Amino acid sequence: MQTRLSYFCIEEARPGMVLGALLTVVTDGVLRFSLPSGHVLTEDNLFQLAAHHAEVIYVQEPDPRSAEEAEAEAAMATARVNSIFAGADLANPVTAALFAQVLRFRTA
Repeated sequence: MQTRLSYFCIEEARPGMVLGALLTVVTDGVLRFSLPSGHVLTEDNLFQLAAHHAEVIYVQEPDPRSAEEAEAEAAMATARVNSIFAGADLANPVTAALFAQVLRFRTA
């Protein structure tokens, strides 16, 4: 089965979820906690994340959509993000980075 990447707040996270990206918790520029992409979350991990005030995780979850449905949804999301940023100066590195992150989030 295909998977898709989704964001979850820590309160919604459950043991058994698989991280879709490296997870790091940094406080005042100091790395406090880290788990690798692909790590299967445990109850202890969730306790540690809460203790370190983590807010959001990026996880892999089953994707019941067909490849065509996923592609169509991604195309619609891309068109929507492009319309939102239509007047933006994407030559500006900060704006371009924001655009890339919004696009990644919306098409995941």
